[in-house]
Amino acid sequence: MASDSSQQHGSMICLSDLPTGALAHVSSFLAAPSRALFAVALNSRDVDSSSAIAGDDWEALDFGDIEKDLAANLTDVDIRDVLLSIDAVNNLKTLRLTNCINISGVGLEPLRASTIIQQIDLSLVGVHESCKLDPAPPISCAEVLPILDSIIERGEECALKHLQFPNEWRKERNTESDFHAFLPRYNDYLHRQVVVCLKCSCNLPGDGHMLRMSHPEYGTQNFTCYDCKKHYCHDCVEIDEDNAYCMSSMCNNCNKRYCLNCCREGNCTSCDLWYCLDCIDMTRCFKCEDNTCPDCVSEIRCDNNCCEGEGEGKIWCDTCAHEDFKWCENCNGSYCNDCCVSNVLHAVQICDDCDQYLCGQCRMKTCREGRNCTGCYQIAFKALTEDKDSLRNENEELRSEINELKRKIGDGA
Repeated sequence: MASDSSQQHGSMICLSDLPTGALAHVSSFLAAPSRALFAVALNSRDVDSSSAIAGDDWEALDFGDIEKDLAANLTDVDIRDVLLSIDAVNNLKTLRLTNCINISGVGLEPLRASTIIQQIDLSLVGVHESCKLDPAPPISCAEVLPILDSIIERGEECALKHLQFPNEWRKERNTESDFHAFLPRYNDYLHRQVVVCLKCSCNLPGDGHMLRMSHPEYGTQNFTCYDCKKHYCHDCVEIDEDNAYCMSSMCNNCNKRYCLNCCREGNCTSCDLWYCLDCIDMTRCFKCEDNTCPDCVSEIRCDNNCCEGEGEGKIWCDTCAHEDFKWCENCNGSYCNDCCVSNVLHAVQICDDCDQYLCGQCRMKTCREGRNCTGCYQIAFKALTEDKDSLRNENEELRSEINELKRKIGDGA
């Protein structure tokens, strides 16, 4: 039996022993980064075989196309081997290191002096995801900036159009840092490119800068769409699109800019910040009817539940909520002005005699306990009357149900 087991083990076929054609067919069903990683794993193959397995369509590489946990565990060695396997320096135009939060950046060495690369996204987050990562990733200026310098130093041969930097590099403006020293070099490179607005044909950046050099948009690129990499000035609008700007402001969530064709934007009128509409869901304040971002939506809700059952319910911005609500001093219940007018049981009113703000229910309760002043009795009178009528109607309904049950029992007998 031991001999048979040894023979079976010796006759097992390893994955790397399969024909290149079969492996290439298998890899064709994988996402682009997985194809490259698959080819790297089969490192015993010759260069031609590895290229056949990885495929030849390598204009774009986005590690967001594979599982987040897998991308998060990739090392600089993995990134380097992938870039080498696809001959990135001669093929790759767009690189997005989505979720590669475990790298220092030294693995980007195969891109050194590339004249093909057009965009490198070093933010390490996915499209329309928050740019903030916690804990801070180890991606290093010391490892990455020399590679970027080698690319922009190619001058007219360089094809680079857009860089998206990590939030960790941009969150503090340190004039002594290597990153701050790199920004003018990249800005000068962008200035030397012939860049015009596709809408009005004006030369960019005009009187502005291709890069923002101060907060709150420090280290972000102007006039270039993150997605299509086309250029628009910040003055042009589309008349057929309600005069929407052709180029968006920087999104406060992802810190990217898009042209109108790639992504629409919305402005929160409470905080005056702009967002990609694919990043967050803007809501409309019930009171002022302005667009409100999630951070400015009030958590206050009417305890009469008038927020439910009307479409998506009533939503207030922080500013309007404090103007449109009254609070009961006894139960701390909050009621909107509409309910305070239309529903006496929930109306929060002030008593001119005792200066107490109470909702209808609390005022009725204290009146029944004989602890209120004349003014409170006068306010509560209507509520007490309605409550009495409501209880009478309830009793009549219960009596009818009991009589109906008795009739059914009698018919059954």
